[in-house]
Amino acid sequence: MTVLTKANRQWESRPADERFGSLQAMHDAAIRFKTTARVEDIKAKALRAAAIGDDLVLEADGIGRSVMNNWSFSQLATRASAPTAYLKTLPAQLAADCLNVGLEREHRGENGDKSVQLLLGQHSARAITSDKYSRIWNADITSRLLELEARGPWQPAPAAFDGSRGLYLGDRDMFAFLVDNERRIFEKGPGGGLSRGFFCWNSEVGDASFGIMTFLYEYVCGNHRVWGVQNVAEAKVIHIGRDQSSKAFDMMQVEVKKYAETSAADDELRIQRCRRHVLGAKKDDVLDAIFKLKVPGLTKTVAGEAYDLAEKRVDWYGAPTTVWGYAGGLTEIARDQPNASDRHALNMAASKIMDLAAA
Repeated sequence: MTVLTKANRQWESRPADERFGSLQAMHDAAIRFKTTARVEDIKAKALRAAAIGDDLVLEADGIGRSVMNNWSFSQLATRASAPTAYLKTLPAQLAADCLNVGLEREHRGENGDKSVQLLLGQHSARAITSDKYSRIWNADITSRLLELEARGPWQPAPAAFDGSRGLYLGDRDMFAFLVDNERRIFEKGPGGGLSRGFFCWNSEVGDASFGIMTFLYEYVCGNHRVWGVQNVAEAKVIHIGRDQSSKAFDMMQVEVKKYAETSAADDELRIQRCRRHVLGAKKDDVLDAIFKLKVPGLTKTVAGEAYDLAEKRVDWYGAPTTVWGYAGGLTEIARDQPNASDRHALNMAASKIMDLAAA
């Protein structure tokens, strides 16, 4: 059966101080990050690295010195076209000299007159981003998640082995896993008994886009692997352009609110329609029907692989000649794509195919 591991990877990798037992505690931490931060716009040519003892710090005209964390250090190294991993092996003064040579070379002429944004915390430089970066604050997202929880039926994921609830936030990014277990969907046929869930993630320092993934699932393991997943939909907003925060919050309202307010009966009916809707009598007929949709990002090779996989998973998805069966195979292929944009494209393709059953 299809398994989502995005929440599991968070559970395996996050340190204790980035795990939260409630949305309120997570929101309080996000608020502290936001209220203690300040954003400074400076010219790129004003950036410099300096060594203080064994520590590397960031210098810029008018703002003094700020200690860099791992993320802002990697951003500065990238801006200087210098290898981050190698610089970390050097003495602080030598690393600062190398960075400054690279920065001077990269910021000659007009490049040096371009603006950059510095996100500064109480004692550190949290991020160095371009002037085109549109920040979406984690605290603004967690506040909306709290609203969803208060209205119900959304709640943090069931407790993992260590009590984690799928809520993670650090100075680099955030991730939340919420579920609706109050309105379980008892569909007819294989894989009966589904709940709704969604992942939400963001970085306010330029490490990741804002994104939402919604899905139906059978159950969640104690290590937060999500099993028996169907009907995956993903949407994201990149941090470039004007007023991206509004776009992100509109997306939350449209995608999650609509998802939350859909009745279990509506989902059951949609699934039954997808199970009944036959795309073709055999593989070639199914693929002909798929390609008439002209789905972006779906190649003939992947389309054929999705059918073959669905055919092996009849016990999980039903007949591969149906919308539900074929979309299950396609979703499973999407799960294993290393590139996020490829996963998104295939998940959107599966959603478009399932829309056939609603026509």
